[in-house]
Amino acid sequence: MQSALLALCRAAARFPRATLGLIAAMTVLAGAGLLSLELRTAGQALVPRSDPVVLSDAEVRRHFGLRDSIVVLIESHHPEGIYNRETLSRLRDLSNDLAAIPGIGSEWVMSLASEARPRVYPGTFRFRPLLDPFPDTPELMERLRADIKAIGILTGTLVTQDGRAAAILIGAPPSLWADPSGADRAALYALIERAASRYENDAHRIRVVGAPVAEALLGSHILADLRLLVPVAMALIAAVIWLVCRRRWAVALALIEVGGCLIFTFGMMGWRDVPVYLTTGILPVILTAIGVADELHVLWRYQQMLGRGESAEDAVSRAMESMARPVTITSITTALGFLSFLVAPIRAIAVFGVFAALGVAYCWLFTMTAIPAALTLIDREEMQRPSWPAMAPLASALPRRLFEGLLQHSRRTLTLLGVLAALIGVGVLGVRVQDSWIDGFSPASEFRRASEFADRHLDGTHVLLAHIAFAPEAAEWPVLRDGRSGPLLEPQVLRAIRRFESALEEIPGVGGVLGPGSHIETVNHLFLAQRSDTRRIPDHAVRVGMVLDKFDLARGVRRRREVIHDDLHQAVVTLFVHGANYRDTAEIMKAARAAQAEYLLPLGARMRFAGDLAVSQAMIPAIVRSQLGSLALACAGALLLTRWFLGSFRLACLAVAPTAAAVLCLFGAMGWLEIPIGVATSTFCAITFGIGIDYAVHLLERIRQLDSGALCAPTRPETLLRALRETAPPILADAVSVSLGFAILMVSRVPANGRLGVIIAVALLAAALFTLVGLPAWLTSRPAARH
Repeated sequence: MQSALLALCRAAARFPRATLGLIAAMTVLAGAGLLSLELRTAGQALVPRSDPVVLSDAEVRRHFGLRDSIVVLIESHHPEGIYNRETLSRLRDLSNDLAAIPGIGSEWVMSLASEARPRVYPGTFRFRPLLDPFPDTPELMERLRADIKAIGILTGTLVTQDGRAAAILIGAPPSLWADPSGADRAALYALIERAASRYENDAHRIRVVGAPVAEALLGSHILADLRLLVPVAMALIAAVIWLVCRRRWAVALALIEVGGCLIFTFGMMGWRDVPVYLTTGILPVILTAIGVADELHVLWRYQQMLGRGESAEDAVSRAMESMARPVTITSITTALGFLSFLVAPIRAIAVFGVFAALGVAYCWLFTMTAIPAALTLIDREEMQRPSWPAMAPLASALPRRLFEGLLQHSRRTLTLLGVLAALIGVGVLGVRVQDSWIDGFSPASEFRRASEFADRHLDGTHVLLAHIAFAPEAAEWPVLRDGRSGPLLEPQVLRAIRRFESALEEIPGVGGVLGPGSHIETVNHLFLAQRSDTRRIPDHAVRVGMVLDKFDLARGVRRRREVIHDDLHQAVVTLFVHGANYRDTAEIMKAARAAQAEYLLPLGARMRFAGDLAVSQAMIPAIVRSQLGSLALACAGALLLTRWFLGSFRLACLAVAPTAAAVLCLFGAMGWLEIPIGVATSTFCAITFGIGIDYAVHLLERIRQLDSGALCAPTRPETLLRALRETAPPILADAVSVSLGFAILMVSRVPANGRLGVIIAVALLAAALFTLVGLPAWLTSRPAARH
């Protein structure tokens, strides 16, 4: 392998202009794919379409005609809350404007302006809307209050408990990911926001929230992040290269490599019709951070050769001869760390791994060809100008002063590191899975504050659907004269469902519950002139059928079908959840199953969950497990590769051990500090492993070279110190620059990305520490394997 790698480097140096031309042509051709690249931030894109929960959710939505809701909340500062002419006028007009937006329509807009009141037009059975007649007198306004109170189920859904705000619910069309005939939700949100802004003034505050809005905003946040973070990351890389090499041409080469890598990688995504998902949105920052790691080591070795008085040509040759093998090994292990995401059940995560690995491959090719080619073309005087003298003492003094004492007491050093790792690592037992989509937004963001406001004042903006189904052959159900038949005509069944709904209302975190029982009770109460004893399930199936007819007349057939299916064997109970997250939702679902066992199972009813909360609840642990599985794959792959390259399984274990210890310690720290592991943070494992192993590979390879191709047992201190003197500065520069590159994600507008960046940065610094302290101590105290 070494001879083939050197042949590639020498060919590039021999034909520098042709080499650079080929690299440029490859980059430009790939970059043409950028013209067809698209952004796809739909949350459904993060779950596989074939997953049973996704299929079940789609089936329930299709049977009951359900859509994701966008909530437009109008808050009034009037002393009477929403019960004033101006607020209700704005509510009515805004409802009409929203219904006129393409893709929505009046049937998918629900507000006080669309819902029926328990009053009919004279001489007809047509129910009046709540705002007809418009309440422009104190008497009519009081009548509106009374009707909303009598209906009951509108409070907490369309009107806040305190009457200070009213909601307009919009059924959002499916996203383009879920349905090619669907809507661009980012564009839809922009239209809704534009329409809503026209009705704001000093007395009225309007907020737009909901899962479709979150998807649209996350996409815009990612684009805004890229406009800020990529230039900052590039400036950081330029600063590190300047500090290490003190050469303008070195900075230029680094920036060209990073720029070419981004153009090539995202251009290939465009050619392959792979959109930019939420997961791949941070890929530019990651590739910028890690893209020049190999180049940094090559340039450092090249500077060393020049410092020893060698000619520029010899320096290029010697640097590539020394670095070709470790650069190749580290590039493969880094790419393997990303490729381990292929085991993820989520296409968006697998795509992230594939194209991150492709970017790493581009950077390897650039380092092996473009760098030696460029170095042969750079002006000789510029190349041989003395570099910044501060790096000389760093190269010679730092390893000896910092490590010589540790090596003299290697066993104590290992014991100290072992005890430290054990104490921190035991915290892994306390690591818990936790996630929430609202955590994707900063606590200071306007959307998060708006969502929390709506969540506090309504029954809840998070929805969990409980689909109830009865087997057709379960029993002899009532049959009406018009042919309708089914368990949902049976009063006993409806009372059991109503008790089930009441049990759900008592679950902590559930703000409200609407289902067939509560709807039929309400319609029966209104149909029977609102007498005090009529808010109950009718006693006879015929009466139940009449109530369903009134339901259709008052609210429309489509609204009734959202609760009770035409076959009268299926129904949906909607749970409105406050502040939904993984743990709390799990408890709610557990309690709901217990209530099902008590009230529904005796009647032969089955229940399954649907809705966004159910999908995320099923997918979060699956994603986390797959990410931890990718860690095992990355670890096993790294062991096999380093075993092949280094020729010894024991040496492979040594190469893997520092990063494994760092990952264990970080998991332990997360457990001790009660930092939960979520969808985003779980990806740090394989990324850290793929990058962190580079440090040990560079150190072990240099020791092997100094030992004439074999690692002595034990390693001689003078050999180890020389290897540290030559590799510790670039390893530290590599670790610090890549860690800082990830750490800048802290300023991301997506907190999950910020947490991921910090975790990876800390893990990589820990991997460098274990490599430069623990690995030398082990090599001087234990026999190493021979080739």
